[in-house]
Amino acid sequence: MATGEPVGEDLARATTLPASWYHDPMIYQAERERVFAREWLLFAHESMLADAGDYVAQSVAGWPVFVLRGRDGTLRGFHNVCRHRAGPLVWDGRGRCDVLRCRYHGWVYDGEGRLRRTPDFGPAEDFVRDDFALSPVRTASWRGLVFICLDVAAAPLEDTIADFAELAAAVPLERFVLDSTATHAFACNWKTYIENYLEGYHIPVVHPRLNREIAMAEYRVEVGWRCVRHIAPLREDARGSAVYAGLWAWIAPNAAINVYGSGASIECAWPLGPTTMRLDYLYLFAATDEAGAEQRAATTVMSRAVTAEDQAICEAVQRNLAAGVYERGRLSPRHEAGVHYFQSLIRAALG
Repeated sequence: MATGEPVGEDLARATTLPASWYHDPMIYQAERERVFAREWLLFAHESMLADAGDYVAQSVAGWPVFVLRGRDGTLRGFHNVCRHRAGPLVWDGRGRCDVLRCRYHGWVYDGEGRLRRTPDFGPAEDFVRDDFALSPVRTASWRGLVFICLDVAAAPLEDTIADFAELAAAVPLERFVLDSTATHAFACNWKTYIENYLEGYHIPVVHPRLNREIAMAEYRVEVGWRCVRHIAPLREDARGSAVYAGLWAWIAPNAAINVYGSGASIECAWPLGPTTMRLDYLYLFAATDEAGAEQRAATTVMSRAVTAEDQAICEAVQRNLAAGVYERGRLSPRHEAGVHYFQSLIRAALG
């Protein structure tokens, strides 16, 4: 995805990706290596890593990764794999550790990933500790959002999110603090969900409550470099009471930000296999005191209702993609420019 301009037919003549690309194990392995091993990926919010020793660990398309706030205040990322016999350094999730000690045999690493101790290892010939440092992962922070990249040769983060940074310039991201998180397990390919996010064509059918807030006749999608923005004006009678406001935007390859009247949510779709994925939400608000509790509750309730509706339709679509009846479809020139752009990037990445 990071190599060159997207390719593919003009949207008026565009067909979808082949159905097999949504369940073929070989395609999934290719996406691991050519998308998730090469891209900058939105990983966490910086408030989750506020103090020295704080870490966030999770699986990134099968790669166990963690980011740690060092004693010097620097964020550093590593593969969560001990160099002895592949044990984990930390358990998945958020936590705090003063020492990076392997949970299998107790090898100890410092905050920069260097091997410091190998307890009761015994004499070993030609064993040099400096050769067994943790494998690093590039880490960068932008306006409170923490990104990682497994590819040491990838372009800097600022280059890859330049268009998104411009369209999000007016969003007060620095004022938002983490309020809550949510995780949803989907029985579908990660692309099935991303493509659903990238179009509003399904809103009148799948999201009745959301449809009552949005002026669908004015709905449109704008495609930028490695990002897609939804323009979804509110209906006149919904202004002042609607939950959503401002910006819905996708950040290649698997993340999105949804701006509400009172804050935002960050979502990341992580593939777990060819036909399964995990959708993680971070709910961020400018005010987390009692006064804003009702508005925060309304926001998260609406978000979870929309997610449940998306899950139901995405899992049904996934079943049909694997049924052997559907091979390719046509894309809507009116509504599916974002889907076309995403599929063009996938085609370019997989060659």
